[in-house]
Amino acid sequence: MTLMYWLKLGHGVGHIEGVLRSSAAVIEPALGRLQQVLERNRQGCERIARMVGAGVDTDQAARSPEEGLAFCRRLFDWSVSQSAESSVALYSLGNADLLAAATREVVQWLQRQQLISRSSVVLEIGCGIGRFEAALAPLVGSIHGIDVSPAMIEEARRRCVGLDNVELRVCEGRDLRGVADRSVDLVLAVDSFPYLFQSGRSLVLSHFLEAQRVLRPGGALCILEMSYGRTLTADVEDFRLLSGCAMLQPGPHGTQPFRSWDGIAFLAFKAPESSG
Repeated sequence: MTLMYWLKLGHGVGHIEGVLRSSAAVIEPALGRLQQVLERNRQGCERIARMVGAGVDTDQAARSPEEGLAFCRRLFDWSVSQSAESSVALYSLGNADLLAAATREVVQWLQRQQLISRSSVVLEIGCGIGRFEAALAPLVGSIHGIDVSPAMIEEARRRCVGLDNVELRVCEGRDLRGVADRSVDLVLAVDSFPYLFQSGRSLVLSHFLEAQRVLRPGGALCILEMSYGRTLTADVEDFRLLSGCAMLQPGPHGTQPFRSWDGIAFLAFKAPESSG
């Protein structure tokens, strides 16, 4: 994660190497280990530095939802062409093994939270290259991934070939149109809500309301990372407000349960059917 943040700040790989070498003797062994990670993933780090330097990504809010969604489509079509792994997780440093380990950690957390089972129907908002579709397919009944980026969906389909319980499609990003009412057990959003926030708060509310619509009674909305550049307090307040507007009951939220990624987890549940 540290290397990712340095790269996002615009520091080149050579500059980072110099800092690590000059400081390693003072702050060993932590910087020594960081230097080893950089050396093992130098090519991926250089690619990320070029991606950041291209100025395609931005944390600025869009002037309208239309502008925001168009930006996301361009960003991710371009990003996946540069590095599939980095396009969904810069902290992977473009390393498929690091991304796979981070993906497994999230899947294991979903299992511990009892959010998935062999019969579960899962919908992922912003599925990217299909890493969770491929990882969850053996563990659930079916999983459906949607993304605004045609290039992301193309890559996801390539990675999910032969998985009969996986469905992938391009969406407009405005809502969950095409998903039937009360048809899903888990709505999963991994690092996609920040882009909804940047594109317009109306889209954030729309996706909370749509999650409530498509979830079966007792189903869950799981958001891993609400926004970028805001305080945890602001994210928690918005999550509680939005959950209330959508008639979802907040569950555990505001925690950082992962070692390989600093994403913050938010859970909300649709009320079970009344026995009365």
